[in-house]
Amino acid sequence: MPTQQIDQKLSRALELVGPIDPEIEESWPTLEERILAQALENVELAEQRLRQVQELVGERALVEAS
Repeated sequence: MPTQQIDQKLSRALELVGPIDPEIEESWPTLEERILAQALENVELAEQRLRQVQELVGERALVEAS
């Protein structure tokens, strides 16, 4: 695969994950690894937020049912 095409794909992947956390940037040597590590971090944060939302919605449902 030509280098330009790889660079374009990496740029697009970087756009999708957003800014790279400085700790991730220091921990991983290649851009590919940084992008994947940031994507994983984003998923973990999204899961935490989802659990928080589920708790809040669940608490509201309990109050409404009372």
